[in-house]
Amino acid sequence: MEVCKKNLGTDIRNFNFPDEQLGNTSTLFFYLLWSKIKCTQRSQLQISLYFCAFTDIPDTSIYSKAVVVQDVENTLICHVTGFFPPPVNVSWTKNNQIVTEDTSISQYRRKNDGTFNIFSTLKFTPEEGDIYSCTVNHKSIPGHQTKTWEVDVALPSVGPAVFCGVGLTLGLLGVAAGTFFLIKGNNCN
Repeated sequence: MEVCKKNLGTDIRNFNFPDEQLGNTSTLFFYLLWSKIKCTQRSQLQISLYFCAFTDIPDTSIYSKAVVVQDVENTLICHVTGFFPPPVNVSWTKNNQIVTEDTSISQYRRKNDGTFNIFSTLKFTPEEGDIYSCTVNHKSIPGHQTKTWEVDVALPSVGPAVFCGVGLTLGLLGVAAGTFFLIKGNNCN
């Protein structure tokens, strides 16, 4: 198929099939590829049409909607993009346990290149050590594709407080030393 896509002109055409449901429409997309052939190869045709059904492997990423704060509700987003044809199945796990509550999935959105993307979300409350995963099943993937996300709550840093304390201490020592030498200098005169 890649040879077909690279060597031949490409045009997208829509064909209606009742078997494939894409949101609220029933459309299956095919790439229509054409190539000139010699008359001796295929009866008396100058141009032969080929319908090449293809599948594109999805690219999956997982990220949080907001900055992660321990014990504060947040949303994980699983973005699945660049796949063809729909459908894809997206499932969530928390610490290797399947999660079905507080999940949602968007409608399929077609991109300019003819592939699709979709978002799945999971509302969660992060706790230190939790591991979440988004698993995608699609006909182009043997098995499935899983992305993991670990709760990583940053501990408050003492660095800025230490620097501020050291700076303040050095400043006060400088003022004290300056005052001492100023008074000592005035007493000598």
